[in-house]
Amino acid sequence: MKTTATKSMILIALLSTTACGGGGGDEDPVVTPDPGANGLPYGVVGQDLSDAEGTEMSLAAAGYDTSVGASVTQGGTVTLATDFLTGGPADLSALDATIFMFGEEVTISNGSGVLNGNVVTLTYEPSRSGDYAGAISIANHTSGGVYQGETAYVFGFETDPADMETIGTVNYSGGFLAQGVSGASEAEYEGTIAIAVNFAGTATGSLDGVVGGSTDMDMTLSGGTLSGNAITAGLGCSVGCSGDGDLDATFYGPNADELGGVLAIDTNTFEGAGTFIITVTGS
Repeated sequence: MKTTATKSMILIALLSTTACGGGGGDEDPVVTPDPGANGLPYGVVGQDLSDAEGTEMSLAAAGYDTSVGASVTQGGTVTLATDFLTGGPADLSALDATIFMFGEEVTISNGSGVLNGNVVTLTYEPSRSGDYAGAISIANHTSGGVYQGETAYVFGFETDPADMETIGTVNYSGGFLAQGVSGASEAEYEGTIAIAVNFAGTATGSLDGVVGGSTDMDMTLSGGTLSGNAITAGLGCSVGCSGDGDLDATFYGPNADELGGVLAIDTNTFEGAGTFIITVTGS
């Protein structure tokens, strides 16, 4: 799940582009968001994630650079080609997209491309997508195969902030996956994430995961804050590591059906960037 870009700066920090999208009527604030924020309609019943294909989307993202570290950043755009979301590991020929990064338009064909002489490899796993949100990742290697970093994106049909609940607590849970480095080697950090959202304005939660398939590493959310349809939080180590990280998440679907977000992780056990798309498990 990787793509290559220039070193010395986190990929996502340098992503910049213009987004496009329609506008709703002055008196009817439905389905069309601020095109500078997302570029897609708000979540409504009956949507299919493939409806996002062909639209230039502004994405939530986290980036990791081996020489700088990891951070969460809002910015950058991706346009997914028709049939992209029916591709994935079994059909790389469908993984075509256009990404604007480092001041250049990068064309992804059959899952890979070239940026400044480096190899850009895009990964999409349909099994990790929801009904209203999806995730893609881009890994970065030099032409000689040296790992440079990772960028993780979440996209989809956001919940209209005007439709968000203002009271009550709802629990979300599901899987997460981050790509990066453990020691001197490329590694994955994956497991289960659980977040309890108090719609009055706070969020708590935890990540229970394993690095490289064998090393336990757990983290907890700290200072989780809900604003509009988005959550921001810090991450602190609780088991198997020292260090921290950041989380940025957005609600997707007509009724906050899904919570999708990105992770930026800087610990002594694992450094990298990842995504999660989780669903309601109880209240």
